Amino acid sequence: MINLEYNSIHQMLNYFRATYKVVEEDWQKSAQEVGITQSEQHMLWIIYYEKKVSMSYIAKVGLWDLSTVMQVIKRLKAKGLVQTIKDENDLRISYVMLTPEGEKKRAETSEFTYRFSEFLDNYANESEEQKKRLEESLHFVKDFCKHYYGQEFIQWVDKSSSLNEADDENK
Repeated sequence: MINLEYNSIHQMLNYFRATYKVVEEDWQKSAQEVGITQSEQHMLWIIYYEKKVSMSYIAKVGLWDLSTVMQVIKRLKAKGLVQTIKDENDLRISYVMLTPEGEKKRAETSEFTYRFSEFLDNYANESEEQKKRLEESLHFVKDFCKHYYGQEFIQWVDKSSSLNEADDENK
């Protein structure tokens, strides 16, 4: 086991927090620019990738409590961005789908420039060594997430990332 000194843990916690602040600020700004919240934007993207998805699955891959998902979906429905349909075989289960307006809103958020993404692109393009460091860092983050959220979460992130790349190629 690695013996991390207090200073190392202090550094990691603060570096992770600072990194997340940049990501969160951009995420909030991109959502606000189109008149929605960060959570609403995240859910629109999850629903977009899944096409038709249960609220419990949104909670699982979005890392929310089911009650939070239900509240946000209620707001998205009121805004006309999603619709819910009952499962034909089990009326206790509702699926969520984007409306045309929801798809339009989701697409608008993809036009935003994210500082984190720009930094990663620039960093990886500076040298092969930096590209390798970035890939190693991604492996660490992926392993961390797998440890706390499981393989199913990792598979969903990888699957949705592949879909996003396919969408970019079709533009």
